[in-house]
Amino acid sequence: MAKSGKKRSVAGSQGFGKPLSVPTRDAIRFMKAVRQTITEAKGDEKKVYRFFEANLNKLDESLLEALPAVFTKATSHERQGQQEKTTALFCNFGVFISQFPLGDHAVNLELAVGVYQLTLRVFLKEESPEIWATTQNNLGVAYRNRIRGKRVENLEKAITAYELALEIRTREALPEDWAKTQNNLGSAYGDRIRGERAENLEKAIAAYELALEVYTHGAFQEDWATTQNNLGLAYKDRIQGERAENLEKAIAAYELALEVLTREALPEYWAMTQNNLGITYRDRIRGERAENLEKAITAHELALEVYIREARPKDWAMTQNNLGITYRDRIRGERAENLEEAIIAHELALEVYIREAFPEDWAMARHNLANAYRDRVKGTMERNLEESILLHSQAAEVFTRESFPDKWAENQTRLAESFMKRASLLGDFADLDSAISLLQDAIEVATPNSPHWIDTQHLIGKAFARRYDNSENPQDLKQALLAYKLALEAISPEHYDRSKIWTALPITQSILGSRLVRDGQWREGLQLLLNSVRHLSSGEDDLAYAKALFEIGRTYDTALSDWNNARLYYRDALRLYKHLNNLSGIAETQADLGGVLLSQGHFEQGLSHLAEAHEGCLQLKMPERAARVKQLYQVAKKEIKDQKIGVPV
Repeated sequence: MAKSGKKRSVAGSQGFGKPLSVPTRDAIRFMKAVRQTITEAKGDEKKVYRFFEANLNKLDESLLEALPAVFTKATSHERQGQQEKTTALFCNFGVFISQFPLGDHAVNLELAVGVYQLTLRVFLKEESPEIWATTQNNLGVAYRNRIRGKRVENLEKAITAYELALEIRTREALPEDWAKTQNNLGSAYGDRIRGERAENLEKAIAAYELALEVYTHGAFQEDWATTQNNLGLAYKDRIQGERAENLEKAIAAYELALEVLTREALPEYWAMTQNNLGITYRDRIRGERAENLEKAITAHELALEVYIREARPKDWAMTQNNLGITYRDRIRGERAENLEEAIIAHELALEVYIREAFPEDWAMARHNLANAYRDRVKGTMERNLEESILLHSQAAEVFTRESFPDKWAENQTRLAESFMKRASLLGDFADLDSAISLLQDAIEVATPNSPHWIDTQHLIGKAFARRYDNSENPQDLKQALLAYKLALEAISPEHYDRSKIWTALPITQSILGSRLVRDGQWREGLQLLLNSVRHLSSGEDDLAYAKALFEIGRTYDTALSDWNNARLYYRDALRLYKHLNNLSGIAETQADLGGVLLSQGHFEQGLSHLAEAHEGCLQLKMPERAARVKQLYQVAKKEIKDQKIGVPV
């Protein structure tokens, strides 16, 4: 404990509001009641929370500003022992208020940071090492969760506080406290923005595994289970190692945690773990994708049975947000209805996620809602895309490159997708320019070879290829080919079943293959196309499969004059386009198939396909294409007539 005779100034503490020279009587009276409540509660958080709930209007900015002076007044005229007792009660207030689920969460955390900083002016490392270390640990928790200030700086302060605590909380002297701080340090490294993301996650995993050397299932069941949950979070996000295996390790860790964190014994921890399990099943690579998504929805809905909006609004909103993401990805059920469910869930989350109180969560929910609007089936596509672009732009006000680089890059990429989709809808090539600019910025931040990096490279290739179709600028084609090649080199089988990534390999092979063929590199291009067809034949993207079949047919037709193979692939493509009722694909394939059949002497069939292709091009308002098909039809008829070949016309 602190020695007597030490004069300590506390009124000038920084980081939690401007101190008042004279505290208000209301603040003094309220904090006195707080200390009395905490004393009488004897550790029962429900009693303390009931008091807080009854006095929500007092947990405000004025209390935050008055806190330093209130603390000084409460401790300055007391004897040594009483001063330390009063300080400890203030510190306990910090613990309770930081975890209180109601009121203004940002203010609650500022109050916690404030009392911890004040406490450290009384309990010094040399004189009260254990209390000092405990307070540093608690300060780290508050900084990690802090809303105000820069997120990147708050996380660095959290890590510093934990590392200071570990100077006293050694494994030999205080093994349980050491394990607790290691667990907290792992959480901070898992969220850390500075440094390499992959390395930070390895540090997080290492810290959790150290904690589990003390937190055993037998001796510390609850701590063991919560650390298993945290370990699952780190493995879910892990970059090093095989992605599929990391996700299996995450699921295994959550399931171990749920052996202890049961709904009956620890309902809130159970709900937290169910929510995390749902996120991981949504990302899972192994197993059937559709079934994994159903498991994810079930887990989120179970969590919502405990996370009631009135009692735990932030957790309820978080789970609604995650449920919305899963409904957007859902395979079973009607696509249109799933997207409406997603929109409803994100909008519910935004009723709680107010920008002033939860800026990061507000931005993430808007980002996710934007994704759902981009894919929305109901309503007009143009209106949905306008809403998507607006929401992504709003999210970008919080997700800046400096503060949230990874989330900024993801938001940039999805905003680019919306611009690309609008460019296709309206023919506005300025939107393609905007998309390319956004994607080129995002790729600078994305972790090389990560799923997001692959996805972004793929979209860059797609955007440049579309612009080349309009501009015929060789530089655009060069950029498209480069981006596709980079994506292709980074894709491995572990990405196949990942949402939005599982089709990246065959689709990239198909697009790159067709571009190489048109660029004269037909051998390499044909091999890529053949590889893509093998993967796409067993996938769920029939349109991509049809396009790949058509491109192979065109390669055999125009590059190799192998009309037998060309005819076979064109026919397979035509069959699939008809199944999909893809009118442009039908018309284009019939035109080329007609030419091949004529080359093989199948005049009646060839002319028939050309006639149908001409009609299709007219219906689709493609006059130039219709004119070329008509010209081919007339030339063929003339040659047939000149050779006096009997063909009904």
